[in-house]
Amino acid sequence: MIALTVAGVVVLSAPTAAAQPHAAQPHAAQTHPPQLGPPVAAPPGLGPAGTSTVHGDVASTDTMPGRGPGADPAIVGALTGATCSTVFVGTDGMPVALCTSYVGLHPPTPLAPTVKLFHPDTAAVLAEVQLAKGALLGGVYGYLDERDRVVVADGNRRLLAVGHHRDPDGTWRMSVDVLADLSAGVPAGDAVTGLIPAFDGRVWFATSGGVVGTVRPGDDDTVRTLALPAGERITNGLTVRPGGASVITTRALYEIDLEPDGTPVVRWRHGYEVGPARKPGLLAHGSGTTPTYFGPGDSLVAITDDAEHPDLIVLRRADGSQVCRMPAFATSLAPDSAAPDGVLIEGPAATENSIIAVSGALVLVNTYGYEYPPFAVDGPAVPASAPYTGGMTRIDVRADGAGGADGTCSRAWTSLSRTASLPKLTTGDGQIHALAYGPSGVQRGLGPELGPLLDQGLAQKFGPVDVTSTDVETGREVARSFVGVAPLDEPMELTGTVVSRGDAPGVMWQPTLTRMLRIGPA
Repeated sequence: MIALTVAGVVVLSAPTAAAQPHAAQPHAAQTHPPQLGPPVAAPPGLGPAGTSTVHGDVASTDTMPGRGPGADPAIVGALTGATCSTVFVGTDGMPVALCTSYVGLHPPTPLAPTVKLFHPDTAAVLAEVQLAKGALLGGVYGYLDERDRVVVADGNRRLLAVGHHRDPDGTWRMSVDVLADLSAGVPAGDAVTGLIPAFDGRVWFATSGGVVGTVRPGDDDTVRTLALPAGERITNGLTVRPGGASVITTRALYEIDLEPDGTPVVRWRHGYEVGPARKPGLLAHGSGTTPTYFGPGDSLVAITDDAEHPDLIVLRRADGSQVCRMPAFATSLAPDSAAPDGVLIEGPAATENSIIAVSGALVLVNTYGYEYPPFAVDGPAVPASAPYTGGMTRIDVRADGAGGADGTCSRAWTSLSRTASLPKLTTGDGQIHALAYGPSGVQRGLGPELGPLLDQGLAQKFGPVDVTSTDVETGREVARSFVGVAPLDEPMELTGTVVSRGDAPGVMWQPTLTRMLRIGPA
């Protein structure tokens, strides 16, 4: 490996590692490759397809057009002075990210929310602006509008649009426009954690305290809200459709419609099973999944519950009726739902990640045992920590049960990849891309006592970090390249994106604990 550091920019060049070996996974005869269908419809005012929202589109499918970074990408990274939760790329090709700076300077603030602009070739920070601090995770679910502005809520309960421009002397600068004051609908002490544009020109927002609302930018008097039951918190994003949205709380899934004046009203509520406490590897005590719309006309919605052994639950969007339900993961503790490949995830499994959806295929990623920073989680976990074994699985859904019967869910494959960032699927090559750790301690032959100790708590944060690509049809890892070493490049389950370059390999932008990575052709 050759490393060159110039003005804080680190360029790594390393040979592509061999694909991660794991148990054989033959393609089962009764499964079918997912059909990569048309892109999800986008509301007016949203930026480019795939790179403008946290989950790829407003249906939260975590898919995007184009191809991934390829089998032997160039890796360029730069220090950010922050940890960036989400990165977007606009029509101008400029990456911009929502970050938490270690120390903000204007004014001096520890862990300050900041929007940063990056160089499209070197990943160096070009400009930044600090926002008023509220909830630490507030703003994670911002989005990029059609003018390449990051739409986000600040700690003063204002809806902002953060843009960027270049002065005649070549200096990049940030600008902030106030789109609306949300304080009439967001109680003092609460914080906006979810934002997404509606299909009628309004903007949806959700708060950690369980308020769902809309506002028309430029008119504070149009704020309309719905307070969900006391004690139910919102810790995941919003998924929207024309005339409504899907919202999950720590206790239930809601399908919500809009009245003509923008007031949200509940169409149906589906309570789900909740375990006795927050699981290690989840941020809150409840489901970790943002709802995902998929299927014909986005007529289905998928989540996982929070049971001891979580289930995947697929419902009809129109009335909340159940299509199918099955264990979310095939594990050594609950092996009955194993795929034909017979692969099992060792120990418990659960997910904090949104479900990837492509046509009728769903991909779920196990995060049980992943060690989040103490300031990022909501309450203690039980147990306090656990080994992070990882794993990924594909479940195929058929909603056309004969004679009015329920549809079916069937597991197509399970892999043992230890992904550690939010995975994204590119439809041009049918591959799932993420940063990942290497094999677990047990997989490395360290034994049942020492192995799990090296995968638990802070110990899991030390070692090589790779970028991986997995074939969604077979579950096989098809590419793996070294990108850095944790803790410097700890993936933190952060959200990246992939910029399409047509039929050529795309460019993956991925934040880590300390850097922004550009992964793809030079």
